[in-house]
Amino acid sequence: MIHPELCRVSPPKSGENYAAQGTWVGGWMDLREGVQTMSLDGRSGGELLRGLDEPGRRTVIYVNIFPNVLLSLHPDYFITHLLVPRSGDRTLVYFTWACAPESVNSPCFDPAYAVDFWDITNQQDWRACESVQRGLTSEHARPGPLSADEDAVYQFVTMVARGYLGERVWNPGGAVAAHS
Repeated sequence: MIHPELCRVSPPKSGENYAAQGTWVGGWMDLREGVQTMSLDGRSGGELLRGLDEPGRRTVIYVNIFPNVLLSLHPDYFITHLLVPRSGDRTLVYFTWACAPESVNSPCFDPAYAVDFWDITNQQDWRACESVQRGLTSEHARPGPLSADEDAVYQFVTMVARGYLGERVWNPGGAVAAHS
Protein backbone atom coordinates (compact mmCIF):
# COMPACT_ATOMS: atom_id res chain seq x y z
CA MET A 1 0.00 0.00 0.00
CA ILE A 2 2.90 2.40 0.49
CA HIS A 3 4.21 1.82 -3.05
CA PRO A 4 1.40 2.10 -5.62
CA GLU A 5 3.82 3.09 -8.40
CA LEU A 6 6.09 0.13 -7.63
CA CYS A 7 3.13 -2.26 -7.57
CA ARG A 8 2.09 -1.06 -11.05
CA VAL A 9 5.40 -2.29 -12.51
CA SER A 10 6.15 -5.30 -10.27
CA PRO A 11 3.64 -7.60 -8.57
CA PRO A 12 4.01 -7.34 -4.77
CA LYS A 13 4.34 -11.12 -4.36
CA SER A 14 6.79 -11.64 -7.23
CA GLY A 15 10.32 -12.90 -6.74
CA GLU A 16 11.89 -14.07 -3.55
CA ASN A 17 14.81 -13.43 -1.26
CA TYR A 18 18.12 -15.22 -1.73
CA ALA A 19 19.42 -17.62 0.90
CA ALA A 20 22.31 -15.26 1.71
CA GLN A 21 25.53 -16.66 3.09
CA GLY A 22 27.49 -13.68 4.31
CA THR A 23 26.99 -10.10 5.40
CA TRP A 24 24.32 -9.32 2.83
CA VAL A 25 20.64 -9.94 2.19
CA GLY A 26 18.71 -9.52 -1.01
CA GLY A 27 16.47 -10.99 -3.62
CA TRP A 28 14.74 -10.35 -6.89
CA MET A 29 11.42 -9.11 -8.26
CA ASP A 30 9.71 -9.73 -11.57
CA LEU A 31 8.54 -6.98 -13.86
CA ARG A 32 4.88 -7.15 -14.90
CA GLU A 33 4.00 -8.30 -18.39
CA GLY A 34 4.59 -5.47 -20.89
CA VAL A 35 6.79 -3.53 -18.42
CA GLN A 36 10.38 -2.80 -19.49
CA THR A 37 11.75 -1.33 -16.28
CA MET A 38 10.84 0.39 -13.04
CA SER A 39 9.53 3.75 -14.17
CA LEU A 40 6.24 5.58 -13.72
CA ASP A 41 4.83 4.22 -16.99
CA GLY A 42 6.89 1.00 -17.13
CA ARG A 43 8.80 2.12 -20.21
CA SER A 44 12.55 2.48 -20.44
CA GLY A 45 14.23 5.60 -21.70
CA GLY A 46 17.60 3.86 -21.96
CA GLU A 47 19.40 0.87 -23.41
CA LEU A 48 19.54 -2.53 -21.74
CA LEU A 49 22.67 -3.24 -19.75
CA ARG A 50 25.04 -5.50 -21.66
CA GLY A 51 25.08 -9.27 -21.26
CA LEU A 52 21.60 -9.80 -19.82
CA ASP A 53 19.84 -13.04 -20.67
CA GLU A 54 16.06 -13.13 -21.11
CA PRO A 55 15.29 -13.57 -17.38
CA GLY A 56 17.71 -10.73 -16.61
CA ARG A 57 15.69 -8.44 -18.88
CA ARG A 58 12.56 -9.18 -16.81
CA THR A 59 14.06 -9.05 -13.31
CA VAL A 60 15.18 -6.46 -10.77
CA ILE A 61 17.75 -7.59 -8.20
CA TYR A 62 18.13 -5.87 -4.84
CA VAL A 63 20.97 -6.41 -2.38
CA ASN A 64 21.72 -4.88 1.02
CA ILE A 65 25.39 -5.17 1.96
CA PHE A 66 25.85 -4.91 5.70
CA PRO A 67 25.85 -2.41 7.23
CA ASN A 68 24.83 0.45 4.94
CA VAL A 69 24.90 -0.15 1.17
CA LEU A 70 21.84 -0.92 -0.94
CA LEU A 71 22.19 -2.01 -4.58
CA SER A 72 19.37 -2.21 -7.10
CA LEU A 73 20.08 -3.74 -10.51
CA HIS A 74 17.53 -3.05 -13.23
CA PRO A 75 17.57 -4.16 -16.87
CA ASP A 76 18.59 -0.67 -17.99
CA TYR A 77 20.17 1.03 -14.96
CA PHE A 78 21.91 0.33 -11.66
CA ILE A 79 21.46 2.37 -8.49
CA THR A 80 23.19 2.48 -5.12
CA HIS A 81 22.15 3.93 -1.80
CA LEU A 82 24.83 4.66 0.78
CA LEU A 83 23.29 5.28 4.20
CA VAL A 84 25.38 7.31 6.65
CA PRO A 85 23.94 7.51 10.18
CA ARG A 86 24.17 11.01 11.66
CA SER A 87 22.38 10.30 14.95
CA GLY A 88 19.85 7.86 16.39
CA ASP A 89 17.11 9.44 14.32
CA ARG A 90 18.95 10.95 11.34
CA THR A 91 20.52 9.29 8.31
CA LEU A 92 22.11 10.88 5.28
CA VAL A 93 21.41 8.95 2.06
CA TYR A 94 23.65 9.20 -1.00
CA PHE A 95 21.93 7.94 -4.14
CA THR A 96 24.03 7.12 -7.23
CA TRP A 97 22.99 6.12 -10.75
CA ALA A 98 24.73 4.15 -13.48
CA CYS A 99 23.34 3.56 -16.95
CA ALA A 100 24.63 1.79 -20.03
CA PRO A 101 27.27 3.83 -21.90
CA GLU A 102 25.06 3.59 -24.98
CA SER A 103 22.36 5.47 -23.06
CA VAL A 104 24.60 8.08 -21.46
CA ASN A 105 26.36 8.81 -24.76
CA SER A 106 23.10 9.36 -26.62
CA PRO A 107 22.40 13.10 -27.06
CA CYS A 108 18.67 12.60 -26.37
CA PHE A 109 19.03 10.39 -23.27
CA ASP A 110 17.04 11.64 -20.29
CA PRO A 111 17.19 9.51 -17.11
CA ALA A 112 14.10 11.24 -15.70
CA TYR A 113 12.00 8.15 -16.50
CA ALA A 114 13.83 6.29 -13.70
CA VAL A 115 14.82 9.24 -11.49
CA ASP A 116 11.20 10.40 -11.13
CA PHE A 117 10.08 6.87 -10.23
CA TRP A 118 12.74 6.46 -7.56
CA ASP A 119 12.22 9.94 -6.16
CA ILE A 120 8.61 8.99 -5.39
CA THR A 121 9.47 5.46 -4.20
CA ASN A 122 12.33 6.61 -1.95
CA GLN A 123 10.19 9.30 -0.36
CA GLN A 124 7.50 6.69 0.36
CA ASP A 125 10.15 4.49 2.01
CA TRP A 126 11.54 7.38 4.02
CA ARG A 127 8.08 8.34 5.31
CA ALA A 128 7.47 4.72 6.34
CA CYS A 129 10.86 4.54 8.12
CA GLU A 130 10.24 7.86 9.86
CA SER A 131 6.84 6.63 11.02
CA VAL A 132 8.35 3.44 12.47
CA GLN A 133 11.11 5.50 14.14
CA ARG A 134 8.50 7.77 15.75
CA GLY A 135 6.65 4.69 17.00
CA LEU A 136 9.79 3.12 18.44
CA THR A 137 10.58 6.23 20.46
CA SER A 138 7.30 5.87 22.34
CA GLU A 139 7.57 4.51 25.86
CA HIS A 140 4.71 2.19 24.91
CA ALA A 141 6.54 0.60 21.96
CA ARG A 142 6.87 -3.17 22.20
CA PRO A 143 8.59 -5.27 19.54
CA GLY A 144 6.30 -7.57 17.64
CA PRO A 145 6.78 -10.47 15.27
CA LEU A 146 7.84 -9.97 11.68
CA SER A 147 5.74 -11.37 8.86
CA ALA A 148 7.13 -14.52 7.25
CA ASP A 149 7.41 -12.37 4.10
CA GLU A 150 10.02 -10.24 5.90
CA ASP A 151 12.79 -12.86 6.11
CA ALA A 152 15.34 -10.45 4.63
CA VAL A 153 14.45 -7.90 7.33
CA TYR A 154 14.90 -10.63 9.95
CA GLN A 155 18.31 -11.55 8.50
CA PHE A 156 19.44 -7.91 8.59
CA VAL A 157 18.09 -7.24 12.11
CA THR A 158 19.85 -10.39 13.30
CA MET A 159 23.15 -9.13 11.84
CA VAL A 160 22.71 -5.82 13.66
CA ALA A 161 21.85 -7.59 16.93
CA ARG A 162 24.93 -9.80 16.67
CA GLY A 163 27.08 -6.72 16.12
CA TYR A 164 25.65 -5.04 19.23
CA LEU A 165 26.37 -8.21 21.20
CA GLY A 166 29.99 -8.17 20.04
CA GLU A 167 29.52 -11.31 17.95
CA ARG A 168 30.33 -11.96 14.29
CA VAL A 169 27.50 -10.43 12.26
CA TRP A 170 27.55 -13.36 9.90
CA ASN A 171 26.70 -16.77 11.26
CA PRO A 172 27.87 -19.22 8.57
CA GLY A 173 26.40 -22.19 10.44
CA GLY A 174 23.00 -20.60 10.97
CA ALA A 175 19.89 -21.51 9.07
CA VAL A 176 18.61 -19.00 6.54
CA ALA A 177 14.91 -18.65 5.83
CA ALA A 178 13.77 -18.73 2.22
CA HIS A 179 10.47 -17.92 0.56
CA SER A 180 8.54 -20.84 -0.77
